[in-house]
Amino acid sequence: MFMMIYALGMLLGIALGLLTYKGYTVTKSPTMLRLSIAFISIGLGFMMSIAELYIDAYSMVSTTLSTIGYAFIALAYSVQKGFKYMVPLLILLTFSLYPFFTIPGNSLEYVTKAIAFMLIVYGSTQCMMLSLASRKATSMIIAVGITLLAVAEFISWYGMIFYSAYYTYLAGLIKISGISSILLTVYMLTRRIVRISSVEYNNDNDDRDNN
Repeated sequence: MFMMIYALGMLLGIALGLLTYKGYTVTKSPTMLRLSIAFISIGLGFMMSIAELYIDAYSMVSTTLSTIGYAFIALAYSVQKGFKYMVPLLILLTFSLYPFFTIPGNSLEYVTKAIAFMLIVYGSTQCMMLSLASRKATSMIIAVGITLLAVAEFISWYGMIFYSAYYTYLAGLIKISGISSILLTVYMLTRRIVRISSVEYNNDNDDRDNN
């Protein structure tokens, strides 16, 4: 069952990353580029989770990739110019707290997951603020999708401390639901952008021909 969840998450994450990159090639929007890096990282994190089913050493790699993804989501929707300085600060904080983190098991992974949760909560909050300001249905759906990622990350982090396969299973399903909703919305937006760009391109060509 975990294999199916991780495989689906990997496919959806990478597909969303490629789709947002396609949107970036059309719009040249830095937000699209950051989201592309974010969701490809999350997709690769799922891939490493598959490897983790066979080799435990990959668990930290999966967590790190997801954290990178969440950092880019937070950066994509940040309305504060100083956010770019928060990421290196959080990385420094991780390694500073690691020696004092005494939870049994991979303490560094626990701290990294906690930072991942803070990043995705920040990203979801900023995205929700922007979507409420724009009052667009597509923006709201994306905000809800990112919020689902935050909920999934909290459950996943909670499950590492009070280990139960149920938490891991639930977190995976919620995460996939969030990515799926974002993927569907971005797909519709990308088609609309490409259609508009195509019309504008044809109109420009017609104007040149008439001249």
